[in-house]
Amino acid sequence: MDSDSLHRLAKFLLDSGEAASVEDALDAFREYGVRLHLGPDVQVDPVAQTIALTVINTASRSFMGNMKVESEDFELTAPGFAGWTLHGFMRWASVSEGTSSAPENWPCISIGEKALPGSILPWSRGWKYGLGKAEGKGSYFAPACVAAGGLAVSEAFSLLRRDNPYAGRRRLALSLWDPRGGTAEPAGLGRVVPMEGLWLVGLGHLGQAYLWTLGFMTAGKVPLYLQDVDVVTQSSLSTCVLCAPDAVTKRKTRVAAGWLEARGYEVVLVERRFDAQTRIAPDEPSVALFGVDNPAARRACEAAGFRLVIDAGLGSGHRDYRGIRVRTFPGPSKAAQLWATTVQNGEVAMAPAYQRMLERGAEKCGVTTLATRAVGAPFVGCVAAAYVFAERVRRQMDGNCFC
Repeated sequence: MDSDSLHRLAKFLLDSGEAASVEDALDAFREYGVRLHLGPDVQVDPVAQTIALTVINTASRSFMGNMKVESEDFELTAPGFAGWTLHGFMRWASVSEGTSSAPENWPCISIGEKALPGSILPWSRGWKYGLGKAEGKGSYFAPACVAAGGLAVSEAFSLLRRDNPYAGRRRLALSLWDPRGGTAEPAGLGRVVPMEGLWLVGLGHLGQAYLWTLGFMTAGKVPLYLQDVDVVTQSSLSTCVLCAPDAVTKRKTRVAAGWLEARGYEVVLVERRFDAQTRIAPDEPSVALFGVDNPAARRACEAAGFRLVIDAGLGSGHRDYRGIRVRTFPGPSKAAQLWATTVQNGEVAMAPAYQRMLERGAEKCGVTTLATRAVGAPFVGCVAAAYVFAERVRRQMDGNCFC
């Protein structure tokens, strides 16, 4: 097993010491799964559909295709999915065809009317989202819908892990307009904010969550610059929400471009590393969204000439993988100081499973690379993407800056 083929959420069991080997981790993780129940009103509700598609996409990747979707087939009306059907999307997202029944311990997520008792209930209204029974309907804001879907799958994972006594039983109300509040909305809720050109650096876990969110938003006649040098690996399928199995070995830039162009975006590919020599031209996008875990690239983000950089970082270990931090530059701290050094996580490298690999004669460099790969969950990336886009749109609407 190499680092490019291991499921990034199953790696949680290796790093926590619960699994003695990669095989044990995968065997245990194959028991995880989730049910999704869709009410009949979802067929005509783009808010509910966007939440549902995010749940299907992130849950299927998180749980190795172990999902049971309880709904008849119908044509999708969510932005960006004209011509798709629900079952067609499920096939694209690799929902297991053999999942005709679900074990009793799989948590259930319900969307729409006629929710099943005991279900996780994600909702979105305008810039607000949360869990629990929603009161009424609100306007469509794609980032909040994506955040609601990601949050629901995170809650389901907590139920499977039994790591939070309140999971599945709590009501949550969160606001992308004011992350400190929970109920705040912008005054001009229905105001249309024009799309502007963006430069996206990094098209892995976070970068593709950005593009998944963009896919639900109205494309403008402005370019999106996509910068990455990597190809899709088997491991990418567990975290990268735009990648189907046939994308393996393809460049991430090409996969992302195909997804965006099908939704009306103009795309420019930059297939070189972002580094200290990178400079943008006057006619290129001056706002950048960073989705990389490379300290060298992040150190250089303020020197490239961008007017605004929004950077998201995720936790990488089995204890903090749900952690999200969004920063903007220029800001109170300098990027060159924040990422002046690279700190290795020695605790993960010492997990028993990796020690056993070395004792059995595995090559040290390969084991170290595997051990230091981050634990990753696509539902976390989608929630992070929602806050990144909320920060960008809020600034365009002359709202407060929180990052």
